[in-house]
Amino acid sequence: MIHVKDDNTVESRLKKFDILKAEANTVRENDKNLIRSLFKNLYKRRLIVGIGFQRAYGSILSGDHFDLIRLTQDTYMFVFADVSGHGLPAYTTLIRLRSAITLAVNEMRKIHETTGLMDHSVLISNIAAKFTDIMDESNSDDFACVNFTIVQNRNGKFHLEFYNRSMLFPIVVRRKGKKDYKIENLNYPQENWIPNKGYLLGSDIRALLGDSYLDNPRCTYTLNEGDAIMYYSDGIIEAYRHDSDRDEFGDEGVEEVLLDYAGLHPQLVVDGLFRAVYDYLGTPEHQKDDMTAVMICFPKESPE
Repeated sequence: MIHVKDDNTVESRLKKFDILKAEANTVRENDKNLIRSLFKNLYKRRLIVGIGFQRAYGSILSGDHFDLIRLTQDTYMFVFADVSGHGLPAYTTLIRLRSAITLAVNEMRKIHETTGLMDHSVLISNIAAKFTDIMDESNSDDFACVNFTIVQNRNGKFHLEFYNRSMLFPIVVRRKGKKDYKIENLNYPQENWIPNKGYLLGSDIRALLGDSYLDNPRCTYTLNEGDAIMYYSDGIIEAYRHDSDRDEFGDEGVEEVLLDYAGLHPQLVVDGLFRAVYDYLGTPEHQKDDMTAVMICFPKESPE
């Protein structure tokens, strides 16, 4: 009798799992290195970046995503996204979102080369339409939350345009003096700031809203030299521990870390945030969602 090797044994499946996990980790590390490289050359200012990322416990793939895209010679777009679900379904939705962004950006670049025009609102609407078309063709009811941030540097100040499609706004660490810092959480109204958001991206939402689905509320904000800004996914603030007086880690947990570590290298701040979240969770098994944080520091002086 000839025995055929069973490729579906536990040992074989574990090996495939390890290979997939290693490949996913390699892709993520390459993404981190690419983002750091891009920020180092942003307006020749060598912006300092800290990046933290952890998948939900037991997951190989993730739906959290961040990217920095150069639109024109002096305009960049930072994308920070969180798609529904976990694992392979979430990663599949993420691939579709990235494809829509690439297609829309390439079209807008061609328009800019021909006309010199770059309409950011039209770009975001085009991304939303293309992503939803892809989701329709795939018969998928999954969705994505995305914060598109247009970054422009003028006279030492960094002007940000937010086109937020149901994603968290970042938190800003304002430098008020040599060792004095102020936290401004852009998820809440403040003087000269209203956190307007558009609808999340998905087929069901477009079917429900019709033409208004492509509306993109625009918010503007200015960062000074010495300020820092942190983007973070809801997996961080929704970290939950049953034996705590506070149900979730919450915005207040993030703000406490930002104040405690203010003025330090962004990577130290991000690492401190993840330590605080895991201390709050108690054990890694309690992490139910992907967690991602990106902190960008705008230095006070440009290096020679």
